[in-house]
Amino acid sequence: MGPQETKPINWRLWITGILIALVVVVCLQNSQKVSVEVLFASFDAPLIIVLAAFTLIGMLIGYIGPVYRRHRREEKRTDKELEKKD
Repeated sequence: MGPQETKPINWRLWITGILIALVVVVCLQNSQKVSVEVLFASFDAPLIIVLAAFTLIGMLIGYIGPVYRRHRREEKRTDKELEKKD
C-alpha cells in the first residue's frame, strides 16, 4: 500500500458555509419589528425578514455580476474569432 493521498481543502465551500451560518444566527437573534423605507415605500416588518430579504438580494447580485461579465467576455471573444475568419 502506498502513502495515503490527502484531499485538498475546499476553502470556498467552508467560507460559504460559515457565512450562511453567520447570516442565520444574526437573523434569528433579530426578530423585533422595524420600520423600513425603500424609495417611496414604507413598511413595518420583522427584522429577520428584512435581513433575509436583503441577504438574498445581495447573493443574487453577487451571482449575476460575474455571470454577466463572463457572458460579455465570451461574446467579445466570439466576435473577434468571427472577424478573423472573414
